[in-house]
Amino acid sequence: MSQFQTLIHESDVPENGSVAVEMEGMALLVCKSAGDLWVVENRCSHQDQPLEGGRIRNGYIFCPVHGMRYKLANGEAVGQLTSVPIKAFDIRVEDGFVQVARTE
Repeated sequence: MSQFQTLIHESDVPENGSVAVEMEGMALLVCKSAGDLWVVENRCSHQDQPLEGGRIRNGYIFCPVHGMRYKLANGEAVGQLTSVPIKAFDIRVEDGFVQVARTE
């Protein structure tokens, strides 16, 4: 059964930007591109560096360290440095707040 936890107000996430948040000890990144919102883990699978501050365009985030690219919708790694995806979370927006699914 999935429950949702509120993370941040959607208006606090800039277009083509992200906001780092924490949920139950996990570092997450709330991202917005083309008006769509996603939540992914705030960790590049290439060298375990934070993705916070990475460029966001067309539904992808680019690691600020080496430019590794990840698809925000599902965490898929795109590039030659790694094929290991990052975790992407199911979300919803309720009353203007971004909520992420937690599996109990």
